[in-house]
Amino acid sequence: MDVRAEILDLKLRVEGLEAGAHVGGAASGHRREPDRQADLLREINDRTKQLQAEITAIKAAMADSRTEMTEEFAAVETEVAAIRREVNARFVGTEAENTCVRTEIADEFASVRSEIEQEFNSVRSEMTDLGIKLDRLLKRESA
Repeated sequence: MDVRAEILDLKLRVEGLEAGAHVGGAASGHRREPDRQADLLREINDRTKQLQAEITAIKAAMADSRTEMTEEFAAVETEVAAIRREVNARFVGTEAENTCVRTEIADEFASVRSEIEQEFNSVRSEMTDLGIKLDRLLKRESA
């Protein structure tokens, strides 16, 4: 059930009742109009209570979701801390081992950086070529 649609419907019905009360009170002496208005007001009250119950249920579900999310974040933080401890434990060793690992990491980083730089230069060159072609086309159109 769409809560916004229900609220809008209720507002429109209340406005209709208010308009009917102003017109009906001045122009009509029917007994049925007050009964109809009372029925509509009861229906509005019932719907309002239903909406309040739904809102309460939604709030409870959101609170449960927040609790679950907090627990999941805590679990992830625990896992990350464990991974950090494991990585740090692996790097504890002789200075020669650490130097070797650092050299491998530096070499891999340099290789990746070189590939990225080549790709960037290629894209820059293509952009320059496209700019030149665009300038030529604009000159042709203006001439």
